[in-house]
Amino acid sequence: MQFSEDALKFINLGINSEIAAYVFYKHAGAIVKEKGLQDTLHKLAHDEKGHFLSLEDLYDRNVRSEMWAPYKDILNKEGLPDIDELVQETHKELLSRIGGISTKRDVLEMALMLEKEAFTLFSEGAAKMKDPELKKVFDFLTGFEKVHVLLIEKELAAL
Repeated sequence: MQFSEDALKFINLGINSEIAAYVFYKHAGAIVKEKGLQDTLHKLAHDEKGHFLSLEDLYDRNVRSEMWAPYKDILNKEGLPDIDELVQETHKELLSRIGGISTKRDVLEMALMLEKEAFTLFSEGAAKMKDPELKKVFDFLTGFEKVHVLLIEKELAAL
């Protein structure tokens, strides 16, 4: 399949976003002390890793560039991969703040911001896709990010 420039842009942005969110949730989960919040952050990290692997597989099956770094091989291993150089500026700023957070609300508000950004990215990607198969991928990811937004909003409402 030949990807359009828009498709490649959104696939790459999605890959970077999912890796950055994964790193954020892994770091946050290691820092917070509350078991319930740790479980939520670990679930979110697991989901983001799955999204990344799906997007990278899509890219790999259709583009197969020799310049493509096989991050999926790294992310298939246990533990936190050393990929901080891929973390976007927004995520770097959040990671720098997470060490100083003191409340569950602070962590959840950061997570909500990440999920809303991903939701917007994938919604925009879905709207721009002309290929029905790619549109399905972005629609699926949009729906999944919406579930994350609702999960975090529910956690915030319970505080």
